[in-house]
Amino acid sequence: MDLMSLNEIIDFFNRFIFYHPYISMGIAACLGILVYIKPKEVSKLILIFLGICAVGYILYYIWGAFQAGYLHKGEMINKSL
Repeated sequence: MDLMSLNEIIDFFNRFIFYHPYISMGIAACLGILVYIKPKEVSKLILIFLGICAVGYILYYIWGAFQAGYLHKGEMINKSL
């Protein structure tokens, strides 16, 4: 299992913005309009979304560590037999 680092996530967004500028501008414009119209609700949504992403990212790394340990344990059992 290949874990995605924070640099790879940032590079992904940079490539997306570079290769899809019109879609990126549309997303930015929609977000800007929503922030202008209802800033309090949008800021709550953004904070909730970032919290969910942070929890998901942490769980992804924990799952990778558990899986690596489980696979290594299986290898050690097979080596001893």
